[in-house]
Amino acid sequence: MKFIPYITILLASLISANTLFSQKTDDLFMTKSIKKAVENKTRTLKGIPGINYWQNSTDYFIKVELIPDTRTLIGSEEITYVNNSPDTLKELWINLIQDLLKKGVARDWDLGKIDLHDGVNIKAISIDGKSIDINSKAISHTSTIMKIALKKYFSPKSSHKVKIEWTSVITGTRNVRNGTYNKTNFMVGYWFPKIAVYDDIYGWDKIPHKGNCEFYNEFGDFEVEITVPKDYIVWSSGILQNKEEVLNKKYIKRMEEAKQSDEIIHIVTQKDRDNGDIMVNGDKLTWKFKVKDMPDFAFSASKTYIWDGTSIQLKTKRVTVYTAYKSKSPDFSEVTEISRNTIDYYSNISPKIEFPYSQITIFNGGGGMEYPGMVNDGDMINRNNTLYVTSHEIGHSYFPFNTGLNEELYAWMDEGMISYLPSGFIAKYTNDSNYFPFKRFIEAYNNRAGTAFEIPLMIPSTNTGFAYRWQAYNRSSLAFSTLHDYLGEELFSKGLQKFTKRWKSKHPTPFDFFYTFNDVAGEDLGWFWKPWFYDLGYADLTIGEIQNNRVEIINNGGFPVAVKLVITTKDGEVHKYGAKANIWKGGVKRMWINISEKDIISFKLDTELIPDAFPEDNYLKK
Repeated sequence: MKFIPYITILLASLISANTLFSQKTDDLFMTKSIKKAVENKTRTLKGIPGINYWQNSTDYFIKVELIPDTRTLIGSEEITYVNNSPDTLKELWINLIQDLLKKGVARDWDLGKIDLHDGVNIKAISIDGKSIDINSKAISHTSTIMKIALKKYFSPKSSHKVKIEWTSVITGTRNVRNGTYNKTNFMVGYWFPKIAVYDDIYGWDKIPHKGNCEFYNEFGDFEVEITVPKDYIVWSSGILQNKEEVLNKKYIKRMEEAKQSDEIIHIVTQKDRDNGDIMVNGDKLTWKFKVKDMPDFAFSASKTYIWDGTSIQLKTKRVTVYTAYKSKSPDFSEVTEISRNTIDYYSNISPKIEFPYSQITIFNGGGGMEYPGMVNDGDMINRNNTLYVTSHEIGHSYFPFNTGLNEELYAWMDEGMISYLPSGFIAKYTNDSNYFPFKRFIEAYNNRAGTAFEIPLMIPSTNTGFAYRWQAYNRSSLAFSTLHDYLGEELFSKGLQKFTKRWKSKHPTPFDFFYTFNDVAGEDLGWFWKPWFYDLGYADLTIGEIQNNRVEIINNGGFPVAVKLVITTKDGEVHKYGAKANIWKGGVKRMWINISEKDIISFKLDTELIPDAFPEDNYLKK
């Protein structure tokens, strides 16, 4: 078949000055809170932090005991809270995420009775050494948030010690981002009282957790001591500090070997589990972990799982990869290698950003859920699904964690990006040439586009309700794929690299993303940002008139997408014409493609990897 490359396109549209003006990034709607932050010079319209940018920090020292029989956590924590803001804080807002399971609390999904309980039980609170009566009016609860009215205010640039003692119960059957698996295996996330974010845009983050919307946390250092019965192995977001106090020597040797090996090391096998000689003596053991500059901390514990490890050398560090899984898992024996390949792909191939952490553990629990330095994945029905879920969840190490995204308001910033980014990885490592998972996002978008459930991305994620998934995952991933197609691999990756460098361990907004990509692209991409992120509309091209040596393409939906026209002639030759998404820049509604072929029998818009709400009008027989 003869392939004709993209050619010059003849435009046939009138463009008003008002339309052109409205498609500048500076003219996009911006909330007054963000405008005020720009005025205060904590933010800029250049994609970089302002000269007055600040953010608070929270360092945690946590001691917790897991009681497997009752799925109970008994914990105490000391938080070092630094108020770097210019404001005097009169109250302290604390997230009690596990109150999602409290009876009577509003949730995005139904839960069974076995998973509901009385919520996080706060036993004691003190601030700077002074106890607070937990039954006093100084403490109030709203949904999953506890507010403390401060008797002594937190002045600007001050540091404070907040101590909390509590108990809570891990969910028993329903996997709500953490859970219990076969009674003796636990994935523990969203588990400790956490001081909410106080930022330069909204002040205190007072949004309760209802299930769908996930992370928005301050960064800090963690020192965590986890006590479990002797037969349990513990993995976490942190680096194990006391291996000699919990593991026998031969397992320490294997663990250390895995940290330096490109091959998979079986640290704990099923035979080792059966022998029961893994841990040192003692009825209970305390596993001690440390990690710096993370937005959250999770851990897992198991009495029965086996443990594999490997590592990969990157430019500035060697990254350790652990997997913890049941020996009869249908797919997890391959997850260690898949995880290693994922880190290599993101670090060295696309988007060429070095993996942010020195260690990650993939735990064989349920569903697919990310935490800093940890992943909770269930068994998949086939290898392709294993490839996708593993690479997707590991990808979250970049977004939202490394860049501190606010998923409560803008879940699409990470879910959309990380739904799209694994596409190249899948293509490289799948054994099935017909498998391309991104197609399902296109199909899902096409089914919902133009309906009441397909809404603009800039609507806060907390307000999307039933439409959450289509907004956070489908429309956004297609916006990013369209942007990638327009910019090309090099510029798209440079955009992500620069965005990550500018906002590592900070709290960017969509505008910081928009302006960073404008900077890298060398043009104002407002013509792209406005329809895809702000407008009610959809992707929909159709073939219009055929006039002698030209074909009309009409943009019915209003969204800028690439044009790929396939022409088939009577003798079976296939000719391809196309244009990138910027052909619709400035509000263009129709275009003409000049053609030179004779004896044409059909015209087709190739939308296999391009969203289109009404694909039935993409084919025309002559």
